[in-house]
Amino acid sequence: MFGRRRRHVVWDPHTMDLTNLPLFKMVHARMQWAVQRHRVLAQNVSNINTPEYRTRDVREPDFRRILNEGGAGNPAAVPVARTNPAHQPGTLPEPDPYRVRAQTRSFETTLDENTVVLEEQMQKVGETKGRYMMAASLFERNMAMLKTAIKPNR
Repeated sequence: MFGRRRRHVVWDPHTMDLTNLPLFKMVHARMQWAVQRHRVLAQNVSNINTPEYRTRDVREPDFRRILNEGGAGNPAAVPVARTNPAHQPGTLPEPDPYRVRAQTRSFETTLDENTVVLEEQMQKVGETKGRYMMAASLFERNMAMLKTAIKPNR
């Protein structure tokens, strides 16, 4: 043990893009959806006292479409890059990948026509957290499986 040196493998992020693997593509999409939905639900809760505010939600991802798109044919898959460090970064935020829509139905509407129901929003936040945690766990387990598969035999 003392005479043996351990080889350190340097990970090059350009050698293997995990987003090209269908399972990782779906997990990444689910996690992005959960983050965006959580942001929208937080906006709903913060506008609980705003007159005439309509609750909004994010449409669930269509995984068949996600798997069929992507790669070189998808212009959204190509991020904007600065070619010169002296160039200024863009000021427009990246567009969210999922459509945010106003909800048409709500369990109740207040006198000022606000449709935010705190209990309903908290239930959706909990559901979204569960889906995010499930996706993160799936990602972690599949990474462990890949690491086991690429480890050199001892």
